[in-house]
Amino acid sequence: MEKAIETLFQVFRKHHKQLFIVGGAVRDMLLGKAPSDYDFTTDALPDEVESWFEHTVTVGKHFGTIGVIMDKKVYEITTFRKEASYADGRHPDEVLFTDDVREDVSRRDFTINGLLMDERGCVFDYVGGLEDIRNGMVRCIGDPKKRFEEDRLRKWRCIRLAAEKRMELDERTRSAIRDNPDTAGVSIERIRGELTRIMLCEKVAWGGYLLIKTELLGDLLNRMVPEYWKRCEDYLIDGFEIMGYLPKKLPLRLAAFLLNMFPEERRVFLREMRYSNKEKQLAYGFCHHVVADSQDSVTFKEALADIGMENAEDFLAFQDGLAYWDGDPSIKRAAEQNQRVYRRIAANREPMTLRELAVNGKDLTDRGYQGEAIKESLTRLLKRVYEYPEENKKDRLLAWLERETHGETDLPEGN
Repeated sequence: MEKAIETLFQVFRKHHKQLFIVGGAVRDMLLGKAPSDYDFTTDALPDEVESWFEHTVTVGKHFGTIGVIMDKKVYEITTFRKEASYADGRHPDEVLFTDDVREDVSRRDFTINGLLMDERGCVFDYVGGLEDIRNGMVRCIGDPKKRFEEDRLRKWRCIRLAAEKRMELDERTRSAIRDNPDTAGVSIERIRGELTRIMLCEKVAWGGYLLIKTELLGDLLNRMVPEYWKRCEDYLIDGFEIMGYLPKKLPLRLAAFLLNMFPEERRVFLREMRYSNKEKQLAYGFCHHVVADSQDSVTFKEALADIGMENAEDFLAFQDGLAYWDGDPSIKRAAEQNQRVYRRIAANREPMTLRELAVNGKDLTDRGYQGEAIKESLTRLLKRVYEYPEENKKDRLLAWLERETHGETDLPEGN
């Protein structure tokens, strides 16, 4: 146990107050995993906790939580609370304290998160969490419908937990979501956070299956791209299965999710989910170019130029993952061909951008080109060197452009 945690227990013992580690930290320790953080629950009131420590964070004090800063970490300590109403489906209307830890545990979300641990490492289970951990089950504490009415984000959390921890969903819990998948009032940022964690977990296909079967994903898509949900409900699992063949990088896995969408639906989904500009550009680019993929090296180079050479290896990983998932020999051959082209580009330092072109805008201006004609001509020249990299010499390119402008065509010099 961390030294800071030992100190916390000592301080509470000194003041004759109860203190327990609670929630995900206890669950993860029982699953043999190191907790990423620790939450605590106590019968001490927030003012008392704040007075016992020199460095605290009080932003959650209204909800009974004081953050204690020790060893550059924040340990959240929350006073025992009891049931309250949740009018907005996210936050309690009032905070009611209690001195009974059983009351505190009974209001929590899932049995596997309702376990307590004292400073000796003894675990206290008042909700059946130990049995559910042994059985690999995510189950709501008490009535699932009530738990989800209190906080609609719990619907996403329980599926994310099942996916991350490789667990089943209790049937009553699953049915409660399926009967009412609505998450109105939950910010899209919180939903995006849960969806992202599902996409990046090891059992991503299992998470996707649960999202689809509970219709939670349908609730989300119906708000953004309803026609896609109607059209592709039976194919949604494909994207989650493909993710399992890809590196754990969000743009790659997002691209797999977008594969069956029309271009405008992809743009709408990415915008409405408020992904970062970089995430949107990469996910859309990977998806768009792999759908339009061919074994033509010029087409592949154009895709790399659009996506950015710094993202080439991720794009190739996306193609490989799709090829392995699909099993179509032609897709696999195309992916292998693109791998060879990429290695050749890197080895020979073949020009990929206008900056690397031997001709620039001034060269064309000096020869009488103006306005859009300059941009169009540079684009044509770049495509020329995509096909014939050895032609990237100023005199050759200008001579070729002159012949093209006058309707003449030819092969590269030496052919």
